[in-house]
Amino acid sequence: MKAAEVLCATCAVFLAGVSAQPAAASSATVLYSFPYNYGALGRLLQLDAGTIYGTSLYGKSGYGAVYQLKQKRGQWNAKEITSFSAGKGGRTPYAGVIRDPSTGALFGTTVNGGAKYGTVYALRFANRAWSKTILHNFNQSDGAFPYGMLLRDKVTGTLFGTTYQGGSAGCGTAFQLDEQGATFNVLYSFHGGADGCRAETQLRAGPNAGTLVGSTDFGGSADMGTVFLLAETGGVWNESVQHAFTGDDGCYPLDLAVSGDGTVYGVTSSCGIYGYGTVFQIRNVGGRPKFSTLYNFTGGTDGNSPVGIQRDDPDGILYGATRYGGASGQGVVFSLHPNSGGQWTETVLHSFAGGTDGSHPVSRPILDQSTGHVLGTTLDGGQDNNGVIYGVTP
Repeated sequence: MKAAEVLCATCAVFLAGVSAQPAAASSATVLYSFPYNYGALGRLLQLDAGTIYGTSLYGKSGYGAVYQLKQKRGQWNAKEITSFSAGKGGRTPYAGVIRDPSTGALFGTTVNGGAKYGTVYALRFANRAWSKTILHNFNQSDGAFPYGMLLRDKVTGTLFGTTYQGGSAGCGTAFQLDEQGATFNVLYSFHGGADGCRAETQLRAGPNAGTLVGSTDFGGSADMGTVFLLAETGGVWNESVQHAFTGDDGCYPLDLAVSGDGTVYGVTSSCGIYGYGTVFQIRNVGGRPKFSTLYNFTGGTDGNSPVGIQRDDPDGILYGATRYGGASGQGVVFSLHPNSGGQWTETVLHSFAGGTDGSHPVSRPILDQSTGHVLGTTLDGGQDNNGVIYGVTP
């Protein structure tokens, strides 16, 4: 159970014929090696082949930062575009940022700071400088400690998110607000029983308009977490549990992805038949959900404790990372390929050695559509053992 100032999220199957393959013939490069205790935990946001944004839990100030990574003549250079402090402006941005493509504004959350319980912030670029605006200060009754990334509605621009604690039962909330912060509403307050408790993952757009998919770390029938659906009817949001984890099927879900046909994919950080986490899918979300486990991690060279998942819609391939496991126990980047007969095969794309290549991936990898690279961050390793931004070519 988290305390108010805990700075990292929960770190805490049975399909026959699912197989693992050894490391593929791939190449890995380090785009950037962080020079000091940076804590680059947030998922990356890539605008083009030469610009990347990310968040740091600590940064130069010790209270967190949003950084920009730009490539010039083959060299990547980083700078902080905003820095957080111990004041009322929020601190410790755990998740990454999202972007409004029409204005270029960035939006994110801080776990702490503000009025004490975390914030939602906006970054806007004007007159050759970035300015930060706090859109909302959480007050515990409307939520506390937002760990998950925000989600932006592409049509309305509405921002959606979750908090890990707070709300009517102290088990967190789902919320929405506009890009100016003028209107904030709690969509749902988790009760802590069968409906789930402590949402940590980013909300994702559901299979139909007016639906959102998310997960909770705890709650459900076995108190091992849930995948839930929020659906809006007549201005009222209702929650329904699509799956409650019980152990053999995984526990403590950490990330989700939703395909174009509405199928939900995700990872659990622990449990499964070997105890090292799983990859799963849920079909027919919002109807009669059908859950299946795609892969059980063995804790060896195939990986241990998955932290994120990303789907390549054109090919149906899943990409992810594990915090531990691999040839050196420092984590891996992996892919899962669907085969005939509904089976999936895992391939280790890169096994971190714990040296200059980095160690212990901590966020969902992203796909660079222009190069085909899988990009992400590690918490440790690199030139000064303070983490790296890596690129892996499948």
